[in-house]
Amino acid sequence: MLFIPSHFTTSLTFISIACSMSLCACDLACGCVALFSAQKIQKGNMSSAYTTPLLVGRYEHVAAVGKGGFGIVEEFLDLLTGEHVAIKTIPSRFVNQESKRLIREIDTMSFLHDAHPHVIGYFSMFATPLVSDDVLSREKNSTSCAEVSVDSPCFDVTGPHYANLSYAQMLLKHYTGLLSVVDNLRGSDEFNLHIVMPLMKGDLLYFIKHASPSSGRLGLTDGFIEQVTVVFAFQICFGLDFLHKCNIVHRDMKPENILVRLHSTNPYESTALIADLGLARDVQTSDTFYVCTRYYRPPEIVTNVSRGETSIDVWSLGCVFFEMVTGKALFAVSSALNERGVWDGHLASTQLEVILNTIGTPSHEDINRFMPRGTAQLYLLRSAPRPSRLVDIMRSQWRLRTTKDRQKKWIDLISSCLAFFPEQRPTCEDLCRHELFQEYNVFYGDNVRQYAATKYQPTELGTLNSENKQIILRLVRSALHKSSPDVDTSIFDGTEWNVEESSSHSPDEGPQESFEPVLGQTPVDGPLVCPALGSKSEVLKEVSEDSASPESTTFPLLSDPELQEQYAMWGSAGETREEAVAKILGDLQYYTHDPGRSKQLRILLNYFSSLR
Repeated sequence: MLFIPSHFTTSLTFISIACSMSLCACDLACGCVALFSAQKIQKGNMSSAYTTPLLVGRYEHVAAVGKGGFGIVEEFLDLLTGEHVAIKTIPSRFVNQESKRLIREIDTMSFLHDAHPHVIGYFSMFATPLVSDDVLSREKNSTSCAEVSVDSPCFDVTGPHYANLSYAQMLLKHYTGLLSVVDNLRGSDEFNLHIVMPLMKGDLLYFIKHASPSSGRLGLTDGFIEQVTVVFAFQICFGLDFLHKCNIVHRDMKPENILVRLHSTNPYESTALIADLGLARDVQTSDTFYVCTRYYRPPEIVTNVSRGETSIDVWSLGCVFFEMVTGKALFAVSSALNERGVWDGHLASTQLEVILNTIGTPSHEDINRFMPRGTAQLYLLRSAPRPSRLVDIMRSQWRLRTTKDRQKKWIDLISSCLAFFPEQRPTCEDLCRHELFQEYNVFYGDNVRQYAATKYQPTELGTLNSENKQIILRLVRSALHKSSPDVDTSIFDGTEWNVEESSSHSPDEGPQESFEPVLGQTPVDGPLVCPALGSKSEVLKEVSEDSASPESTTFPLLSDPELQEQYAMWGSAGETREEAVAKILGDLQYYTHDPGRSKQLRILLNYFSSLR
């Protein structure tokens, strides 16, 4: 974690769900719910233990979690790692209909892979050839996404093809198979898209609804709720600041798109993740109207004069923060779109009036200075002047139990976000330095390390749908490569994949990318990547030959004392090399957002993988 407590509890398990849709109401447990620890598959009897279809031979369906306009999210058990994950599936017909939006989402997720601890990541991403286009019909016949799978025994991790492989070999074999399938798909093919993500069964909206003293559902003290609310607010600003510095505007910040995990005793070790990047895009001068859910939509979107600035997200943050301290939405307004989904000036004026009645009308000087000439400017200049009622509304609806001084700082933070004109709002970096966060000692400074940002360059869209689908496959291939298992390729059994689909490539689709599974090196094209670790012999030189005892090994490059303690005596109790590799891979997945520990764990992985 990034806050003052340095004793990051390694036994905690993330429970997260990243989805671009509303989640079903589910219990957000007080404290971390223990799932399954990483475990090896017991070979020889697994085929009889799992009778339900497995998604790509690896993921066992557990339960449906949520659904939206063009996809569903379900909980699966990963039979290789033993962990529960969330898999978002976009059926082929929606891949066809929403190809441009999917390009934005996949491109952004791939760019942000392992980039920041408060921006949602992914474990894997792959495509499967269409088996049945009736994916969403499971609501009628109680089937699951597992039916849309690659029907090949080479994928079945419970079958004979995996019977004599080590854990690391299993991971590599399955990864190579998925890569082969994607390589043999073309833009003219029908395919489903799958994104494997951390499983979180709680979002900020659920926390807001059930964190009130009257609810008592979470069983948290007033002091804990006060502190964790500030921690969540800071982490949201922290993650959003990183996105903005990468030249990315989220454009749909709302409580449902912020996933949370509560620590049972220490609020500073609770975590918020920014999710749902389906509307995210680079900062640009042109923009469409329908961005942001209407309760969180800023005036420049309502008046249709937005230039796509990052300040769109800052306004939405102000609305979210208001909801966190009052339990109520600030602007419960109707949409400014008519029944045909087109911006309507009359409806927009109604929505704008609700905003003006709350935060007041801007001065004529500010209107002339910041508002582009046109109908919206004339409307504001002719509007009856009215004072801001925002502070009075906050005080009258205040729910968060805190001191008057801290309440005053909360009000200042929220009010600054809700300035009418984008130019008058603070940046997310400004928010991260706000006196409210200094009060709780969570702010930019010695105790919070900022992450270096790389400017996001969006992928260009194609003209034809088949072109965009080919772009999707290229992005999926790149994302799959970045999430490849970080193991020594020399331990792979060398089994070749015989993919039944034709590997022919249409010449009009352009050059096809090919990523060789060189898994010992760092993925490319992403921010904050660790340098390549070098060859196996070089890595072995990093391991001290002067062990403290025959049963212990010293790793001089491991600066983390906790990792030193965990692995220095490994093997003294008779653990096997495969068990060591399994533990390291589990730790790599757990510390996916910690570049420092990830680099050290990769050193360990290369060492243990080299042992025979």
